[in-house]
Amino acid sequence: PKAKKVKATLEFTNTTPKGQKKDTTQPLRDQYFPVAVEAAWNDWWEASGFYGCEAKVAEAVSPDDRFVMMIPPPNVTGRLHIGHALTCSIEDTLTRYHRMCGRPTMWLPGTDHAGIATQAVVERKLMKNEGL
Repeated sequence: PKAKKVKATLEFTNTTPKGQKKDTTQPLRDQYFPVAVEAAWNDWWEASGFYGCEAKVAEAVSPDDRFVMMIPPPNVTGRLHIGHALTCSIEDTLTRYHRMCGRPTMWLPGTDHAGIATQAVVERKLMKNEGL
């Protein structure tokens, strides 16, 4: 019989103190190891205030020094696809970039951008399912 390959278990100990920036001078592993790569970053971001946006700080700067982006909601006219994921990833990256540059940022859920198409789909479903 064929011998089963046993996967080696990768181990990692996070030595970064909570809230401190991760030491990136250490050599990288040969393979991507998410636990090691992502360790400590979230705590550092929270401690640095990168996730927050204070209204008073945003009001104190000119509109040109703020970054605000509306998030269009997914529409009901079809299934979500890779394009939706790509758009969301780009918006997230832009917002994080501006936040890391020190600008007050807001990634704000928006309103329906496809109102007529959404209404047509909902009406069609109601007619089919409810006989309306």
